Amino acid sequence: MNRVLMNRSHKNQSGVALIVVLLLLAIMVTIAAQMSERLFIQFHRAENQLNHQQAYWYSIGVEALAKAGIEEAYKDGDTINLSQMWATEETTYPLDYGEAFGGVKDKQACFNLNALSNIEPSADPSVRPFLVTVWMNLLESVEVENYLAEVIADSSWEYMDADDVVRSSSGVEDSTYQSFKPPYLAPNGWIADVSELRAINGVTAEVFKAVSPLTCAIPTANWYLNVNTLQPEQANILVALFSPNLSESDAQEVLENRPFDGWASVEDFLSESAINRVDENIKTKAKPYLSIDSQFFELDAQVLVEESRVRVRSLLHSSDKKVVNVIRRQYGGMSERTSDNKAE
Repeated sequence: MNRVLMNRSHKNQSGVALIVVLLLLAIMVTIAAQMSERLFIQFHRAENQLNHQQAYWYSIGVEALAKAGIEEAYKDGDTINLSQMWATEETTYPLDYGEAFGGVKDKQACFNLNALSNIEPSADPSVRPFLVTVWMNLLESVEVENYLAEVIADSSWEYMDADDVVRSSSGVEDSTYQSFKPPYLAPNGWIADVSELRAINGVTAEVFKAVSPLTCAIPTANWYLNVNTLQPEQANILVALFSPNLSESDAQEVLENRPFDGWASVEDFLSESAINRVDENIKTKAKPYLSIDSQFFELDAQVLVEESRVRVRSLLHSSDKKVVNVIRRQYGGMSERTSDNKAE
């Protein structure tokens, strides 16, 4: 009897020991699997960080290439025009394990909204300052209704001028913006990006989409339009500047027939037949805002290394037509996201 009980006890202990061993083995396998998973994640995290860092440094290299192209253009001639190396269409450069692509745009081939910040009212309160009128004309040229164009033009001026006093017939100041939800204040100074135009009274999404390709926000209160880099699809800027004496078709024709290396002087541009027919008073007002040269450019480029993507937008500036400096650099943007068409 005792032997039978001892045998049963030994078998029970052996079974318990086996269960304990299997349990320990299962725990060890689970821990090993978790460690392997964490190691795998850390490996990919390190790989992604290295790729992103490599893409970042490639973007700095692309920036240096853009600066070199602009500096070369300054050395080669007295004008900035679309025949120069910097002005090539979007270019793709192969890289180790990836590629870089993008282009450079002249930021003086657009209407500088910050030029509205330094405008004084006309002696006659019923007469809008010339640049405010040009801005209103530009809005109307993209089919913004006349009254809304007046509201946006005057409100843009009030939004960026140095005070909070309404000095225009259709503009608004802080009291209006404080009534919005959420409330905010006008900056009473320069804006940093064209996207800030959307905050101005009257600017709807449709208006912004239509006019934003023709505008820019560079850090200066001056506006000099480089007629040598203006594209035919931007002809509305000339229409607005010489309104009402220049049609869109005539402006496009002038730009399409532009000399290969641009006009040598503003006078040469003004001597074009369609421009020459413009009223002398309007030409006199417009001439100070015309140029054949540029100081501001924007690089918009993307770098892909494996699965890492970096987008850089750099504002480039030269004050002496010799050395080009980066005065603003932005990373990121909607084009960095690989679209799945669900949010488009």
